[in-house]
Amino acid sequence: MIRELTNADRERVLEYLQKESSLNLFLIGDIHNHGFQRDFMQLWGDFDGEGNLRAVLLRWYNNYLPYSRQDFDASGFVRLIRERGDLRMMSGIAEVVNRFKEVGLPLDWSNRRDMHFAELTSGERLVPDEAPEPFRIRKATLNDVPKMMELQNQIVEFAHATNVEQSLRKMFESGDGRAYLVTLNDQVVAMGRTTAENPYSGMVVGVATHPDHRKKGLGSLIVSRLSRELLAAGKHLCLFYDNPAAGSIYRRLGYREIGMWSMVHA
Repeated sequence: MIRELTNADRERVLEYLQKESSLNLFLIGDIHNHGFQRDFMQLWGDFDGEGNLRAVLLRWYNNYLPYSRQDFDASGFVRLIRERGDLRMMSGIAEVVNRFKEVGLPLDWSNRRDMHFAELTSGERLVPDEAPEPFRIRKATLNDVPKMMELQNQIVEFAHATNVEQSLRKMFESGDGRAYLVTLNDQVVAMGRTTAENPYSGMVVGVATHPDHRKKGLGSLIVSRLSRELLAAGKHLCLFYDNPAAGSIYRRLGYREIGMWSMVHA
């Protein structure tokens, strides 16, 4: 049986998700920071015949994120998504996303993006916080969103990203993440942020460097600054990557792979 989840389900949903807390960072963070049944966010649960939770589906705007570690009613979730008619993207653990391909979810499966999911629990290998001259590093604010979007629009790798400006504004307004910028003459040339922060963890996302300023350690600087702050707060960090160059940087900083993550657009 599939039904919408409410705050009355909070305890057992979090108990189910926390058994793989790193892989469920988005789900746990969104529940902690936003609760249930918001205009931009909904959650549904799939329950077996005895009333045990066996899968969770999150809608964040028009993106969907499923999670399960057992057999579940993927076809039922597909019917729900089709009835809503707002699907733009699905993301999640690769083996869970695979179930939706098997039951015919209408996505562009030929353009699927599979990424390595990595975790950091120690800051021993992070780089120092100081930016090389003449660059400067600083914390971002809501007023920086236009400049961040300007850089975002120059990054080929982020061409298919959706709801970025909405997510940035929501991050600053809700406090569920933080962002750092590297600037040169007041121009933003590199950036990175966290999202879905909760009492236990946070996800590093949106790490981007202007093409003219790559291979100068700016991305490593931002990831290290974000990672160091969250580790100091008693949280661990997660991120995902899909190219060897990024992977070598993150591994050098101490991140280790714990799974694969898939993103598929409509």
